[in-house]
Amino acid sequence: MESYYDTLPNFRYWDIEAWRNYIREYIVPIYETTNLLLELWNKLLLYVGRSLRDVKDSNEKIIPFFIGGIDENGHYKDRSLARLIRTMYGIYIDPKAFVGIIKEFGEEGFKSILVRKDERDPIFLLLIKNLNKFCAEVLQELTINSQKRNIDEIIQNPNKLLDILKELYKACVSFSANYNYYTFFIVSTGSLHWKYLITAYPRISEDLIEFLGLEPIFTPKTTDKEFQRDYTIWSHKPDGLAYNLYRIQALLWMNFNYEGVKNVFAYVVQEVEDLKESYTRFIERNLSTYTRISSIPGFEQLGAWEVEYYLKIGGPDNIFIVEYCNSYSPTYYKHVHKSVMCPLSEFLDMIAPELFLGASRISLNNSQSNELKEYELVYYKRSSWAFVNYIKTYYQIEW
Repeated sequence: MESYYDTLPNFRYWDIEAWRNYIREYIVPIYETTNLLLELWNKLLLYVGRSLRDVKDSNEKIIPFFIGGIDENGHYKDRSLARLIRTMYGIYIDPKAFVGIIKEFGEEGFKSILVRKDERDPIFLLLIKNLNKFCAEVLQELTINSQKRNIDEIIQNPNKLLDILKELYKACVSFSANYNYYTFFIVSTGSLHWKYLITAYPRISEDLIEFLGLEPIFTPKTTDKEFQRDYTIWSHKPDGLAYNLYRIQALLWMNFNYEGVKNVFAYVVQEVEDLKESYTRFIERNLSTYTRISSIPGFEQLGAWEVEYYLKIGGPDNIFIVEYCNSYSPTYYKHVHKSVMCPLSEFLDMIAPELFLGASRISLNNSQSNELKEYELVYYKRSSWAFVNYIKTYYQIEW
């Protein structure tokens, strides 16, 4: 039976070659632009601890990256190149000291002005490092080539840096699940039971499952084979293609709202989109017509607080949610511990829309706590810090 996603133009989720084209169109530009920006960072890093005199003697074209847009009072002008470099890379000269020394000694003072570096990498630098790493893993897995661009175009004409930043911004936004059905497919398969997965994507095949790296993470322990198949929960196999693509999306959601990222992209766009917030609004619009899990008697408190919730499976033929609790201490007022008797099928069918949209997540329980070992599944709500911690841990996003 055909689904809505089968009818969308230019979205051939069942076609492996279409996925390869998606990687070429959306991952390659992110990789190439971050590569170029990291090459510029490495170039400027060579001058840290050296004087402006050394910089000038080595390559006069580098000087504007450290002093461009500093006014006579030692402040950064609007759209200052020096401020942009400091925000991107944490590499700079002291603008006030620079102006004072130049006023007193002229260019002779260059030998007294040192290029400095912030102790910690700025958020923008961390972002492009991780984007570059994750994109490289995708391209390497599929043996898709990229072009190496020449850093000299930026060195010779610093305004080219703005062109590269604009390319990166557009590439990140167009890749995001907010606007890209292929990336949305990746988000929607993060944790979803087979019955809903095959309903949304009826043309999914074994070849596609292997290509993307999807795998079952939970199979009900029941003798009913049809039930077992329908309510097996699927997710992304670690280091598979879907796994690495989700990491890229998670990075963008986590970082586009940081000032250090927005201040860089503000040089090239009027308003920097908060990709996480806009996707959250997308979720809210689409979930407004569905019945929420809190409407099931006994589940009113599931996801009520900012922590993970543990689900115990049992009952007749092991196909019921029989109990759930959260990770707060039993003595804390936010602690939740409820006995219920809800068919696993009813529970998963009810939360399927929010799992599909990425509004929540289910994982296997890997807790080492004796009190929690008997709970098989863990439920995370997207709005909680527990969800963010889970995503960082499972997808190995160092931050």
